Amino acid sequence: MRPSDRDTIVAIATAPGEGAIGIIRLSGDEAISMASCSFHGKEPLDQLEDRRLTFGRLIIRDQFLDEVLVSVMRAPHSYTGEHTVELNCHGGPLVLRRIVESLLAAGARQAEPGEFTRRAFLNGKMDLTQAEAVAEMIGARADLGLEAAYFKLRGGLKEKFQVMAESLRFAISMLEADLDFSEDVEIDTEVFADPLRKANTELEDLIDSYNQGKVIRDGAVVTLAGKPNAGKSSLLNSLLAEDRAIVTSVAGTTRDTIEETVDLNGVPVILVDTAGLRKTGGLVELEGTKRTFAAIDNAHLILQIVDASVDPTSEDLDFLEGADHDRVILVKNKEDLGERPGWLGGTERDQISVSALTGSHVNELREAIRDRVLGKWEGKRGIITQERHVEALVRSRESLSRALTAVEGKLPGEVVAFELRETLEFLSSIVGETTSDDILDRIFKTFCIGK
Repeated sequence: MRPSDRDTIVAIATAPGEGAIGIIRLSGDEAISMASCSFHGKEPLDQLEDRRLTFGRLIIRDQFLDEVLVSVMRAPHSYTGEHTVELNCHGGPLVLRRIVESLLAAGARQAEPGEFTRRAFLNGKMDLTQAEAVAEMIGARADLGLEAAYFKLRGGLKEKFQVMAESLRFAISMLEADLDFSEDVEIDTEVFADPLRKANTELEDLIDSYNQGKVIRDGAVVTLAGKPNAGKSSLLNSLLAEDRAIVTSVAGTTRDTIEETVDLNGVPVILVDTAGLRKTGGLVELEGTKRTFAAIDNAHLILQIVDASVDPTSEDLDFLEGADHDRVILVKNKEDLGERPGWLGGTERDQISVSALTGSHVNELREAIRDRVLGKWEGKRGIITQERHVEALVRSRESLSRALTAVEGKLPGEVVAFELRETLEFLSSIVGETTSDDILDRIFKTFCIGK
């Protein structure tokens, strides 16, 4: 059983660990009176003007604990829509813990993950797409993810759905009028069929955008594979612009996978350096090779790195011939030493010549990686980044497609109206108008405690 939404809740709202400042958030009907129990300042908190910081001291059990700045936000003009108090304290973990303990002793309850934002949703301060955008903004790993989250946070995605919903409601009202007044009124279905077709196209575009949205939110895994001494680790360092991997002239220096994230012009990419692929009897190297193949299998994109200063072997050519070209870029490294004729040609696959040592054409490789993992990018706004959204959109499109088929087949209006209501229900579930507690629990448990 979930705790009551009427409890006054408290949590540390800043990140764990030591810091110059720590913020404690208190929300609920008794927030102001509970905070007043230990606060001593020039003005009592219940007389303090909203959103104005005031200085004071926290005295707990007749002992001084900390000097703080406190602000009060009264319902409904707060993040949660409830009375809210925020205490800006010194950021030591022990200080923050002692303050929270005093507020728990005064009657507050420890907030659950995401409970402040959940209350903001339940109190009508934001829709569910905006609530999810809060978590996305906090967890954004690159600029495009931040932009996508901000678009949703300010209601952009909700507005898209509202426009589609209006088209559906208009069509339903026309169909109901036809049913109620069929003897007196004849409805031209084309009046609402065109807006429904437009909504169907928009649904398809949103569903298609999820492939890019998932990459923007979670990042894409790019595996660097190849023989020992092809320059994989050197290229990793060059792509990261830092010495992350050990580089030596000894073959097999890398025995395990190394993962690092790089921001490629707004797209988070997880680069995975792997052990060199070669036949070996050593147990450590065998395990390294096993992990290399696992990294290749799990990758969105594979950089097949070769030493282009030496002639390709039959093994090299066999691999490239059988490779999934949609997932592979041939990276011909060591161009500073000259490229052997055997590596020329092969225009059926993406390839680029680079020098990890000098940095030549590494920027071009960065752009090629970004283009392959993200696809064509036209500054799209309102793309779908949540699996929950795309699942509801797919079901919405299926219902709407059936409705359009019914219209074109001149089936009874009741059939069309039924499918349109289903479409509307799926859209409403995205913004939280018809969402179960189980779904809300799954969404908000991924949030941090203080949000």
